[in-house]
Amino acid sequence: MDLSEKDTRKKIIDPKLELVGWMKKYIKEEVNSLKSNFKTKEYVPFSGKVERGKDRFIDYLLLDENNSPLAIIEAKRSSVDFKKGEIQAKTYQEDIEKKLKKTIPIFLTNGETWYFIDQKDRRRKVLLPFSQKDLHRRAYLFEHEIKPSQVKLNKKIVDRARSIEAVKQILKHYEKGHRSALINMATGTGKTRVSMAIIDALIKAGYVKNVLFVVDRISLSNQAKERGFKSFFSDPVCELNVEGFSDTATLYTSTVQTLTDDDNKRKRPMFEKFGVAEFDLIVFDEAHRSFYEKNNILFQYFDCLKLGLTATPSSEETRDTFDLFDCEYKKPTVAYDYDTAVNDNVLVPYVADVIDTQVLTLGIKGAKLTKDLKQALKEQEENPEVAELPGTRFERYFTDARTNELIVREFVDRCYKSDDGRPCKTIFFCASVKHADSLKEIFDKLYPVLAKDVRVITSDRSRYMDEVKRFDRYDEPRIALSVGVLDTGVDIPEICNLVFVRPVFSPIRFWQMLGRGTRNLEACRFKDRLPSKDGIHVKENFLILDFKFGDHSNVIFHKLDKSRAKSAVMDAKTRIFLEQVDLLKKKLDDKQRKILEKEIRDTIKTIDMDSPVVMEKASIIKKVVSKKFELKDHIKTLKEEIAPLLIYSKTDNSKVYYFISQCVKLFDAIKEDDKDKIWKVQDFVQERVENIWEKGLEVVQAKSDELKKVLGDKFWGDLTFDDADFLIREIAPLLIYYEKDRKKMLRVNAPDIVLSVEEIKHEIKENPDLIELLEKDSLIKKIRFGEGVTSDELLEIEKKLSGLNPTWTIDNLQNILKVDFVIFLRQIIGLKDLPDPEGIIKMEFDKYVLSRNEHYNSEQLKFLRLLKEVFVRTKHIELKDLAKHPLTEERPLDKFTLKQLEHVVKKCKELRWK
Repeated sequence: MDLSEKDTRKKIIDPKLELVGWMKKYIKEEVNSLKSNFKTKEYVPFSGKVERGKDRFIDYLLLDENNSPLAIIEAKRSSVDFKKGEIQAKTYQEDIEKKLKKTIPIFLTNGETWYFIDQKDRRRKVLLPFSQKDLHRRAYLFEHEIKPSQVKLNKKIVDRARSIEAVKQILKHYEKGHRSALINMATGTGKTRVSMAIIDALIKAGYVKNVLFVVDRISLSNQAKERGFKSFFSDPVCELNVEGFSDTATLYTSTVQTLTDDDNKRKRPMFEKFGVAEFDLIVFDEAHRSFYEKNNILFQYFDCLKLGLTATPSSEETRDTFDLFDCEYKKPTVAYDYDTAVNDNVLVPYVADVIDTQVLTLGIKGAKLTKDLKQALKEQEENPEVAELPGTRFERYFTDARTNELIVREFVDRCYKSDDGRPCKTIFFCASVKHADSLKEIFDKLYPVLAKDVRVITSDRSRYMDEVKRFDRYDEPRIALSVGVLDTGVDIPEICNLVFVRPVFSPIRFWQMLGRGTRNLEACRFKDRLPSKDGIHVKENFLILDFKFGDHSNVIFHKLDKSRAKSAVMDAKTRIFLEQVDLLKKKLDDKQRKILEKEIRDTIKTIDMDSPVVMEKASIIKKVVSKKFELKDHIKTLKEEIAPLLIYSKTDNSKVYYFISQCVKLFDAIKEDDKDKIWKVQDFVQERVENIWEKGLEVVQAKSDELKKVLGDKFWGDLTFDDADFLIREIAPLLIYYEKDRKKMLRVNAPDIVLSVEEIKHEIKENPDLIELLEKDSLIKKIRFGEGVTSDELLEIEKKLSGLNPTWTIDNLQNILKVDFVIFLRQIIGLKDLPDPEGIIKMEFDKYVLSRNEHYNSEQLKFLRLLKEVFVRTKHIELKDLAKHPLTEERPLDKFTLKQLEHVVKKCKELRWK
């Protein structure tokens, strides 16, 4: 939409000025920059006539409460490049400067895009015009500022040489005109104090007044307030995540969640309540793009100096983090790593015991358990003969009291202790709250003398921060069993033991955890809680007990530089959108294209057009949602301009979006005729549909016809884009009622199903007819002795077993109970530790059906691969099966002669199942 300059002002610029709080009496339009008296505040407006050489008109002149000029806005029509007004604006700026002897800033805009040129001629894009109070504050700061490098540093805040050097480097960096900086300092070297010293110097230099300190945890927000701002500043401090919104303070702390989460009443994030120039400096603690992602909305929204703090080693930090703060890759503005700090005796090194246990490393095989333990598994509805519990799933999928007892005993034997024989201050990094509770019970049972010394500290406890303070300040407790709370941001120098009883893959999180123990002796306030050497309390190092989970050791994994921080995980809505956009590149018929374009446009329409970040993209969005706009010709625009805006759309239920994300895969599968992918999605969809159907909810039953359709095989037989679209539009919204079973129930087709599953093993032991069959049947013997059976022989075995129990059929076991028929046979025969039968038969198929026959063309090979998948699933193939779904859709007689197909079927029948 191309608006005239007049309409651009009226319909776009004026509403935005009103949005940021400007009153009309402080906005002067068409002010003559030559004839106006800016000193006496006599502004001459446009009279209707222009006298060449004597008249120049400022589009907008923004005034302070005393009617003195604060800023110029040079406006252009919506279709014109806003930068074309720069020369005009600079001329008006000079006219004012000659009369007032001061420079005022400039805004260039075409309504959608705003460009700011400050008093030092530094230019940058901003989201909105600045409010009156923010422009006034910035003007005052500019008029009174001095060079930050001239400010004397407060030695009460920083006194270490390295810290003083870091502060000076950052101040010089900002002095040179840079607006972003990144400090990479190991945990314990004083990042927070360094940041406070920088803030103090910038305030004294007149560079900043309003400062926001952003963290990712409530405890860190409180720490920044109490141990940071309140310790070194007399200015009012507001903790936004506790006190709620306020714009009356000068120093603020907040969690990033508080700033970015929607307000319950306004349905808008808190940060939008602030003006874009509200803060002069924002400090981001643990400043990782992976955390502050959300398309970096805080970075986009606020115009201010930005300072990032991170303890993660540069080698582990992502390129994104460096880009975020305008740094070269792996070159933060200031760096002080762990090794250097240890060499400087600022931090202490760690010593680690990496401990293997049989259960944690090798896991548990149910078949090898004692009779009693097998019975215990059975009582939990788990088949001990097939149960395999890997150590990596300890305290997530299974628990073992004996293993936890071993962990506690090893800790007590190995840990650093104080003079009274009690463990020094210790953090256990537990896998879950239940795990922490279990360890507490074991401590109480094995070491009752330590009962008062052991506390569970988890965020689900009311007033849990009180326990954190006790752990910090008092002798008791000595041992904290924590889940998340003590991973980061807790400064307790006396900690001498760290116990990892969970795998940690994130280098960011690992180095935060490790930092809990790195403080040196000098930092310790209570020396009697430390170990002693020759009668003197020491902290030469700290101890890590690292229990391996599977083959994963936290210390080895991170020390050997195997890990790399990952960029942020993309949200489901954006991922779905990009997948749909990618499909536009494929050759689609007209109907397919229209379905896909409607899906994409409907998603775009959910974007909140009132968000300031979205406003500047309004024209692009309007073009894209217009049906005149050919989406396939603008894939780059959709990916680069529109996709990042989806975070400003309504947030739907995560279960709904996960369902949609799977259904979107059908578009590509249909286009590529990928039957295997379609089957996988079919299983996924039908499992969820059955789940919500079984609940009998009225809103679900109202869609009974649609749900029955999806549950039937006919729907999936010849799937189209319409069908995939139907799943997304009609079925997906019902997934808000989906509830995953804590333990997945076996699906059966009779009332005694659950019992029969349990009873299957029971009957195997007691049914004399079955025992006789297993002992004497010649075909069973072929499987037992490794000879294997053909598919026809497998059908004979099925017939005999179903005579003993009607549920023991290939279809029932595989499609209902989800148990492979050959694996089921192995179980009742008593065969263990054999390779996957499907893998074996696929290899055999490739060897004897594909490789040993004539050279097939690509179409024939494609069909044979499909045939292989069908054969593996059904365990048998006949010539007539080629005329059934899904094989018939491939029109095998168009690809092979009848003789060739008979030969293929014959070869399949010769393959042996083992």
